[in-house]
Amino acid sequence: MASIRKRNGKYQARVVRLGSRSQAKTFLTKADAERWARHAEIAMERGNHQTKPQLTLKLALERYAREVTPTKKNRRSEAYLLAAWGKADFACRLLHEVKSSEIALWRDTRLAAGKASGTVRNALAALSALFRHANQEWDIDLDNPVAKLKRPAPARSRSRRVSDAEIAAIKAHSCSAELPDLIDLAVATGMRAGELVSLRWSLIDLVARTAHLPMTKNGDSRNVPLSSAAVEILRRRKVSINHFDAVFNLTTHAVSVAFRRAVKRTSWSGELENIRFHDLRHEAVTRLFERGLNTMEVAAISGHRTLAMLRRYTHLRAEDLALKLN
Repeated sequence: MASIRKRNGKYQARVVRLGSRSQAKTFLTKADAERWARHAEIAMERGNHQTKPQLTLKLALERYAREVTPTKKNRRSEAYLLAAWGKADFACRLLHEVKSSEIALWRDTRLAAGKASGTVRNALAALSALFRHANQEWDIDLDNPVAKLKRPAPARSRSRRVSDAEIAAIKAHSCSAELPDLIDLAVATGMRAGELVSLRWSLIDLVARTAHLPMTKNGDSRNVPLSSAAVEILRRRKVSINHFDAVFNLTTHAVSVAFRRAVKRTSWSGELENIRFHDLRHEAVTRLFERGLNTMEVAAISGHRTLAMLRRYTHLRAEDLALKLN
């Protein structure tokens, strides 16, 4: 017996026959789903249906990490997430045997242990992507157990401002020769850590005061206008340091580690405990608004696509706005 159901804008055909393992496949159109279902029923009638080889979750994770993850921009972080799923109690089960209830227990246990909701959401998204890929690309008949689960609510937007005194303290306690310039350039431009470490001298025009980013987190290229402070940092760096075409000889991970260690060395480490390098981007965006730039101008500099996301990065002080109201 065949059934067709619509899911997430696509059509899933499922054929069930007594004595045979059910088959299911997803299509973009209903007509394709019906056509496949008819052929599958005929194959079952003739006894031509063969059970497809199955993978355990652990083996599927390893295959996905080997074949798919390297093609993604977030491959480093996704690799960590997939490795963590490989240590789950149910990783030894076949894919179609993994239950939503088991994943829900994993989710709740992580949240109860104090893991950030964003971290758990990312882990669930990575596992869900694996199941979708296995169904669509590996031709393995299974439902996505993650799709049925409630995801943790997104973390509330951070309102943390970073003062000049705090920035100076972090720079002073850094053991990295490159981190101070990175920090100053982050505040001056609003660029992400990944964008800063990808900077190339061949794509920077200090006369026109622009830096070209061929690829950003959004998947688009962007020309970043450089303030006089940013130009001064780059000019000083170009004279004193030579890394061939790279402006900085660091990875994004190394930046995060160096920044976190510098924070711990400051005498304010308790107050600065929750500060992250990415908070400098929030601070930079807020300062752009405080300098009088309008929304479109700030978005052009920061690369934000939506007003909602730009708003999450803007933390104007109420007392400063009150002064403008006279």
